[in-house]
Amino acid sequence: MDTRLFILPLALAMISSCGEPQKGVAQTVAAAQAATEKPALSESAAQRKVLISTGVIRSANEIMVYSRIEGQLLDVNLIEGRKVKAGDTMFCLDDWELKGKVEVSEASYEQARLRTSEILVGQGYKRDNLDAVPESTMQYAKIKSGENTCLSELEFNRQRLEKATIKAPVSGVITGIKAVSYAFVKPGETLCKIVDPYHLIIEFSVLETELRKFTVGTVVDVRSIAYSEVEHKATVRSIGSVVDESGMVRVEAELSDCENLLPGMTATVIL
Repeated sequence: MDTRLFILPLALAMISSCGEPQKGVAQTVAAAQAATEKPALSESAAQRKVLISTGVIRSANEIMVYSRIEGQLLDVNLIEGRKVKAGDTMFCLDDWELKGKVEVSEASYEQARLRTSEILVGQGYKRDNLDAVPESTMQYAKIKSGENTCLSELEFNRQRLEKATIKAPVSGVITGIKAVSYAFVKPGETLCKIVDPYHLIIEFSVLETELRKFTVGTVVDVRSIAYSEVEHKATVRSIGSVVDESGMVRVEAELSDCENLLPGMTATVIL
């Protein structure tokens, strides 16, 4: 009997029994690889970038305090960082001469009124009933007596005396004090600055290539250098219309909260 007839089926059976486990192992490895593979990023996610810029925090309202007349300052007792309210007295000029001019003007005005009365009495009107004088006649008498001129001069000197007391135009925090006690100041000369610490903005620059990412209303994250762990939100309120020599465009964003922030701080802007 030919032995080859028995060997061939036996070999086929052995190959079949060994092939099944190998196929199962291959399937298990393929499944594990599929489970550990991360899904591919979409095109939009791959293009998304984090833009970081550095800017300076400033007050949205900064008011210069200055003298409107010339004169010599008296004692300057302001302290940097002190809060003031609108109407508080900040500086005083020496007003001795101004008070003297007001007194002289008041006397001149009273004399002019008396001359007006005498003119009208001379025209037949009663001194105790000058209200009955026609308006045109009254104005003529005031011009002739110089009453109108004296009144204008009195009002002018009173205003100058009032301006000798320099008051805070708004509420805020005092900063940038330049005034010196007993120094002579000129009209328009800056004495200090008042900033509003509760309404802050951040000014920063972005490359013109990144400008398309910003529009008015864009919300950015802001972190100050001093408190880098605290994140603040800011909304873009203006975008510059000029690109500077470095290819940068100026952007301003208004901060929604000002905790731990001060005007002049350096901060990073993240989009």
